Amino acid sequence: MELSELGDGGGATYDKEHLCDKNDFPKNDRIAHCCELEGEEQDVWHLHNIHYAVEEEVNMGEAEFVGEITYHTVISINYCPFCGETLD
Repeated sequence: MELSELGDGGGATYDKEHLCDKNDFPKNDRIAHCCELEGEEQDVWHLHNIHYAVEEEVNMGEAEFVGEITYHTVISINYCPFCGETLD
């Protein structure tokens, strides 16, 4: 998922990403800076937790295809939860 796609459906625009070597799941746990939300200027970092369906979930009928996003949660953060760096 591209940085520009993180805000799709939620009205957010992201302009940079914190890439952390201590993040063991960089495809699933993304840290991005939100610069705009629903037309309003922002200066906040978000932790995105994205779950992509695996074959077992498709077989159980919980997803239509492997790789489908089955949930995507977002929380505001001030520090990287993986390395502890203050996010500016």
